[in-house]
Amino acid sequence: MSGTNAISLLGAALKRALLPLALPRLVELQPAEWKEALKRSRAMNFDMIEKFGILAGVTLVTYLLRPDDSQTTDISLAIQYLSQFLAALPLLFLFAGPFYLRRLRRGLDHEIECRRVSGHSIF
Repeated sequence: MSGTNAISLLGAALKRALLPLALPRLVELQPAEWKEALKRSRAMNFDMIEKFGILAGVTLVTYLLRPDDSQTTDISLAIQYLSQFLAALPLLFLFAGPFYLRRLRRGLDHEIECRRVSGHSIF
């Protein structure tokens, strides 16, 4: 049981260290407010740039992972789909992930401005 606790503490410490690197404006909020602010930031709609960027990223990954004719006869269909799925995960993270991060940053900016306007203490 103590191993699970140590892992959760390590995960929380890693999260506190990495979130401000990905979302620099997050440090303007108290750490206790991060969870709610990020939840509201994720609820923001995608703009057109983000929609087209994600669509382009998925299209590019689909193109890059198209099966060769020689591959289709050598391995079973299930293995081929599994290998494509495993290869697609890091590629989607690389090509579509920045657009999700852009939306999250935009939502966080909006959340911080709303808190400023409504008079919530940010510092």
